[in-house]
Amino acid sequence: MGSRPDRRRFSGRLRLEWSGSRTWSLLEPFGFHSAALGWISVPAGFTTDLTSLPGLARLAYRVDGGQLPAAVVHDYLYVRASAEAYPGLTRRAADRVFLEAMRELGVPRARRWLFYAGVRLGGWRAWREL
Repeated sequence: MGSRPDRRRFSGRLRLEWSGSRTWSLLEPFGFHSAALGWISVPAGFTTDLTSLPGLARLAYRVDGGQLPAAVVHDYLYVRASAEAYPGLTRRAADRVFLEAMRELGVPRARRWLFYAGVRLGGWRAWREL
């Protein structure tokens, strides 16, 4: 039996504004308490592309679904990976936080594993660009 999501592990409201060219800006600070990293605070003004999926996967899954808070935290970890806030953070650890956050949001298992597999398979490109 799965555990119920603990929404208290998220802080703030996920309020986004379209920035153009497939990007969104966070209007208010937002955060997530990860078992592995502690509080992850995403500042207002952070820019994200939300959930990136290859073309065929977009047909099967909406990219604007319940995983969005987890996707914003994940994008932030990718961008801040080399910063002092998360020294030594690995791509694998950032991807595991994404999976953890989706589980806390109550994203169905098949969907969260699809998104997790997607970042494990395709996230190397974004990680390498840091």
